[in-house]
Amino acid sequence: MSSEKERMLAGEPYDPSDPELVAERERARDLTRRYNRTAAGDEAERRDVLATLFGSGGRTATVDPPFRCDYGYNLHVGEGFFANFDCVVLDVRRVEFGRNCLLGPGVHVYTATHPLDPADRAGGLESGEPVTVGDDVWIGGR
Repeated sequence: MSSEKERMLAGEPYDPSDPELVAERERARDLTRRYNRTAAGDEAERRDVLATLFGSGGRTATVDPPFRCDYGYNLHVGEGFFANFDCVVLDVRRVEFGRNCLLGPGVHVYTATHPLDPADRAGGLESGEPVTVGDDVWIGGR
């Protein structure tokens, strides 16, 4: 039988209260809190945190705090990635941005989804779908 994390990453219904997933979300929240407290000129610290948080591309990304995400390791960004203030990425599945992508303030990207049937939704399982954004894309604010 596969773990809840394996089910999540495969896009199958999974239980988000699984202790492994809860711990991984807490790790991402700790890293984003650390990131969001950095000083504007502390580029080295910001790059270190994003490199630890993101699945790839964190060393070259520019993200204006505050920033939030679910896991971080499912977030992959290309060269020239920029996210303005208040961006949120719910990355239960892979989120990939190509080269030179720009996110305006308050952009939210959600991979998480829930059953449409209320009885199924009450069971507490979730699932997700990946998001891929190509090169040279600008997503305006909000």
